[in-house]
Amino acid sequence: MKVFVTGGNGFVGLNVVSALVSSGHDVVAIVRPGSNTTYLEPLGVKIVRGHLDDTRALAEAMRGADAAIHTAGNTSCDWRDLPQLEAVNVRGTHNVVEAALAAGVRRLVYTSTTSTIGAYDDESRIADETVPLTGYRARSPYAVTKRKAEEAVRAAGARGLETVILNPAEVVGRYDYNLQWGRLLLAAYHDQIPFKPPGGASFCAAADVGRAHVSALTRGTPGERYLLGGDNVRFSRFMEVVADVLDKRFRIPDHSYRWLYLKALAQEKLAPLVPGKPAVEPYRMRVMGCTYYYDSGKAERELGYRSAPIAQMLHDCAEWYRNNGFIG
Repeated sequence: MKVFVTGGNGFVGLNVVSALVSSGHDVVAIVRPGSNTTYLEPLGVKIVRGHLDDTRALAEAMRGADAAIHTAGNTSCDWRDLPQLEAVNVRGTHNVVEAALAAGVRRLVYTSTTSTIGAYDDESRIADETVPLTGYRARSPYAVTKRKAEEAVRAAGARGLETVILNPAEVVGRYDYNLQWGRLLLAAYHDQIPFKPPGGASFCAAADVGRAHVSALTRGTPGERYLLGGDNVRFSRFMEVVADVLDKRFRIPDHSYRWLYLKALAQEKLAPLVPGKPAVEPYRMRVMGCTYYYDSGKAERELGYRSAPIAQMLHDCAEWYRNNGFIG
């Protein structure tokens, strides 16, 4: 199958492209002009330079593709970045949909996020795709724009495009050169952990998320969304596993999480009156103070999805960092 991929040089995108290549698919990956393709080039796929705001060029690049996987996105949770979020997540997705329809692509798999799905902040209750998003998480500019993108994808179903939405939780693993959750592993390696988050999250292995996208091309039901979770663990346990993987004990400052959160909030909302830039976005700090666990039962049943355990995904992340010179 010939598959067109957006964001193929990103964290999730690289895992998707790697899984596609391993499965024998012919891949065309579009990336922004001037963006880093250091880790994409060795995968041996066709690389096209272009922008998501050029629907005609997107359609031309997609010509002849059987399917498209749209992983490109902006993950900021800062309202000051709303113009970029709207441009990439909303208008960019709309353009990908229009280009897919114009190019005669049969199926579109869209990479969304669990930020568009509700959760309980209760470790005894695990959420699935049916839980509505409410509260402060629903007001995040990231969630707002990704929900609009999901709506655009679903609407394309009525126009003849088969669409499947995947909602990965917190992704951990290889190719994390832009420093998502790998940032904590690197901070631990350099003994620079700023605080210990009191909450918990659902972590999924990057390689398995990549394979889920491949599975969605043939096994996903058109019009459906699939939550991709994994190990539901508290952040304290996450850091314990990081220490084991690195075989290193590191110091976690005894700072008040609540004080650091309020300071970060003030630095964002009252800049430049409050000097400094938050080490972690206030929204993300608030999320890290809660416990949001997810269930992947639907993806397991219909896509054959399984995520490696937290120790394996952190091992994969650390090994990739060692092999690529991020750590010794």
